[in-house]
Amino acid sequence: MPLLAAWAAVISVWDFRERRIPNWTLVAAALTGLGLLLVQGHGVTGAGWLASLAGAAIGMLVWLPGWLLRKLGAGDVKLAGCIGGLLGGLAAVEAMLIAAVALGVMSVIASLSFGPSYRLPAAAALSTGFIVRLWAGPLWTG
Repeated sequence: MPLLAAWAAVISVWDFRERRIPNWTLVAAALTGLGLLLVQGHGVTGAGWLASLAGAAIGMLVWLPGWLLRKLGAGDVKLAGCIGGLLGGLAAVEAMLIAAVALGVMSVIASLSFGPSYRLPAAAALSTGFIVRLWAGPLWTG
């Protein structure tokens, strides 16, 4: 888990500095998730194959409208998919909710500081959702 948290932090810094997320960082995460599924039979949070696929789809579908509206980059959508796939199902939903709140707070601060047209790098918000969900565990139980 600490390695995945470090990965997320590095991507956040990279996105802030370069305004892009390199595909090789996302491929590395996807291969890590796939490796965990192959070796252990489950992902980071215990999710199986189907839940991991669902998590990837959830992550990408939640952030896709932002890309379609030209508010997010494609790397942000792919990062959300990787995070969703690593966490799986319900954990992906929780991480995306945390990320949405973080991005909202960041947007208000950025708008007040730089004006409403400032385009935020979203990787920091997505990484926040991922790291909080990794370390805090489930936010709600059924």
